[in-house]
Amino acid sequence: MVSDSCKKRFGKIMLEQMELLEQVEIAPQIFSMRLKGQMVSQMQVGQFLHIRVPDDSKLLRRPISISEIDREQRICRIIYRVEGGGTAIFSQLPVGSFLDVMGPQGNGFDLSPVRAGDHALIIGGGIGVPPLLEVAKELHAKGAQVTAVLGFSDKSAVILEAEMKKYAEVIVTTDNGSYGRKGYVSSIVNELSEDFTAVYACGAPGMLRYVNETFCSHPR
Repeated sequence: MVSDSCKKRFGKIMLEQMELLEQVEIAPQIFSMRLKGQMVSQMQVGQFLHIRVPDDSKLLRRPISISEIDREQRICRIIYRVEGGGTAIFSQLPVGSFLDVMGPQGNGFDLSPVRAGDHALIIGGGIGVPPLLEVAKELHAKGAQVTAVLGFSDKSAVILEAEMKKYAEVIVTTDNGSYGRKGYVSSIVNELSEDFTAVYACGAPGMLRYVNETFCSHPR
């Protein structure tokens, strides 16, 4: 258990020692963690956590998006890619470890415009897909129809397809055509003729520029 002495409040942001319940490599160099703590009750879809690397030589916290939220059990899931020494240390932590976590942070996604019967579009690229899983889950719970277009570099990098299919119609693309449709997410989105109540996206800057130009600058 996490005692009250292990956490401090900074407005709506907490600093807490969260317990590592599960660690699984779900794709090459991509890991899924489940963490338990009091701050989960405050988490909103699309927010992120700032996690301290348990190594005094690593001064900066690592920001990692929240992929799933179970407020009742106070358990959240985060998914991260090993890209340097700090995240490599995370990947070696055993179950039962405690992580120094600051959060939840960020404005998250506003799901309020979507109502039962509406159609929402989710567009995700690579490691930008994880925070969109909770988006799909919560939109589905509201009774909305959800279409998710997910893009990856190749078959080995595909993550969360099965989980996303619980809540959405899923179309997967890979750059080299090794899985799903060949090409970028834009090639699929350009084929969609539906009118969407809302569009939620997370991925590389180029992909986000495309989404902005397609749905904001020149709404369909």
